[in-house]
Amino acid sequence: MKIKKIISLLIITFLLVGCWDKVEIDRRTFITTIGIDAGEEINKQVDLKKLKPDEPFSDNDTKILNIIYAFPDISQLGPEKGGVAEEKHISVNAYSMEDGFIKAISKSSRYISFAHSKLVLFGENFFAYPEVVKEVLDYLQREPNINRDMLVIMTEGKVENYITKKGLMEKNIEAYLYGLIENSDRNNNIIPVDLNEFLRNLSESSNAILPYLTIEKETNEVQLTGACIVKDYELKGKLSSAETANVKMLRGKLKGGKKVIYKEGHPIDFSISGMERKIRLKNDEEKLNFYIDIDLEGEIKGYYLENVLFGNNDPRQIEEYFDKTIKEEMESTIKMIQEKYSVDVFGLNDYIKKYHPKVWKRVKDNWEEEFKNSSITVNVNTHIRRMGVTK
Repeated sequence: MKIKKIISLLIITFLLVGCWDKVEIDRRTFITTIGIDAGEEINKQVDLKKLKPDEPFSDNDTKILNIIYAFPDISQLGPEKGGVAEEKHISVNAYSMEDGFIKAISKSSRYISFAHSKLVLFGENFFAYPEVVKEVLDYLQREPNINRDMLVIMTEGKVENYITKKGLMEKNIEAYLYGLIENSDRNNNIIPVDLNEFLRNLSESSNAILPYLTIEKETNEVQLTGACIVKDYELKGKLSSAETANVKMLRGKLKGGKKVIYKEGHPIDFSISGMERKIRLKNDEEKLNFYIDIDLEGEIKGYYLENVLFGNNDPRQIEEYFDKTIKEEMESTIKMIQEKYSVDVFGLNDYIKKYHPKVWKRVKDNWEEEFKNSSITVNVNTHIRRMGVTK
């Protein structure tokens, strides 16, 4: 009897496996990048609000969104052609994301798949329309075929200006940007954010931070540097590369990078190889007092050929220079974000939720104001472990 049960289970297993949708791989189009811009008729959303649910809507060509689907040219792939192909694009105007998908299907001779999507690019002008942003993000959250691990990036200007560009070392923009973000452990100017994290942050705290993509005017090259702040589904401001690096360090996400000071007119580069961040909270009746302790370690990469960096001096003096300058940089960034944006991009709310639940219960309904008025003190301890080869 036992053997019969095992055989029955095996038969059922064989019957349930297989290609359920019966679409051959060479008949699929694998979307790698989704670009979303504000359409030329996005202001019509105001008129659409006046429509009643029982009224017919026949204007299916309303251009609320401009959506671009990028996919690799599989004819360029093969054992002797390399693993990266140039991209092709399907561009549609639509009144919703689902409408855009249906219109893209009508332009494609292949089955469209989002299982391997790696990037979603939002044009910054799109975030001037929070109601439309909510609709798009709701679609991305509900659609089961969308890859939630996609990286999210905001572009300066329209997305279409970037989709057709190539990176310095790649055949398409998707491979170039994805490679840059994968290497962000050594680049302190990039804070990678995936779709799942972006949606969660907006849902829980109504704000998020995204990497920012620009085109350098002189060289016409794509640059992924700095970040932008989204609050209440609107673009509220942008952070410079230095400010982004400070935010990344304050979040405890920095794994590598560099800082620099000048001594006797010459730069001293400190290459960071590791860091540790700790947060402490001292709560009083008037405001929250945060203390962020940051320990950095790394090595000196260079100074000046004719001068001895340390000589008979204690290397702690150089460490103290870095302690002071890094502390001042980060506290300046904190003050700017508190006063200008009132957005907690440092993860202090997560810390309170985990380690001070009673305090969080008291402040959660007024967290924006509590964060803005809180005192945040940074303490930095730099440890120079190596000075490179000197002889």
